[in-house]
Amino acid sequence: MLQEFVKFFINPVLQFFLLVLLFFKLKKPKKLLFGILIYFFFASIPLTGKLFHYFWKVDDTYDRNVIYDYGVVLTGGVESPWYLENASKDTNFFNLDNVYMFNYAAERFFKGIEFAVRGKIKILMYGNYVPKSDDSFFDTSELVRKFAIKNGLPTKQFVIYGKNVKNTLDEATQFNNYIRNYKTKKILLITSQSHMRRAYGLFNGKNIDIDIYSVQKQSSFMKEIFKIKNLVPSTVGLNSTKNSFYELFGFFGYLFLGKIKL
Repeated sequence: MLQEFVKFFINPVLQFFLLVLLFFKLKKPKKLLFGILIYFFFASIPLTGKLFHYFWKVDDTYDRNVIYDYGVVLTGGVESPWYLENASKDTNFFNLDNVYMFNYAAERFFKGIEFAVRGKIKILMYGNYVPKSDDSFFDTSELVRKFAIKNGLPTKQFVIYGKNVKNTLDEATQFNNYIRNYKTKKILLITSQSHMRRAYGLFNGKNIDIDIYSVQKQSSFMKEIFKIKNLVPSTVGLNSTKNSFYELFGFFGYLFLGKIKL
């Protein structure tokens, strides 16, 4: 519930309207309204999110000379709302298990599958993520498993761990529970670059010794600053800023709760 509230509150569009309403309610000077407009401009251009992600990144510790016993790919990348919507329909012609609807974060398991098929990872680990709605549910982890096998990964090398993970803290906790009965192994954590700082901190908080590899890497900030499209307000910019807020709130929230180890 708290996670959903944070997602709702960090929306820059909502913040803009709340600030404008507050402005008219308090009858503040016009220069404050100008400040609100400036804030919304920077919140809506892609460059703001790119700037955040570039400086928020954590350097990879992946060692190409090491063969990792486990590669942990964090969940995400599957268009869960689409599957939930269609799972509740009785008129589907297609078997949803044979339809692959992925989003930008799918690069996480694309890279994990690539590493495993190339022999860089012995076992690919993926959390049991089963999103639900009022009248349907869909097992996204099984979909990713089938996709991995279809693309050359032997069945025994893909392991779904845990039970109904809901967030990154769940993934760290349930993976720790899984490996607790095994000797210390070489582990590689794979997730999006913008997500890695929070994920790495949570896995460290469980005293899991890991190397990390980020996907969806940002290009050099100096290359991005001169692209006109990054200075034009857009929904892409708003979503990027929203995701930046989410990572900030998530990281410092977990840090305050003692779940993250720096």
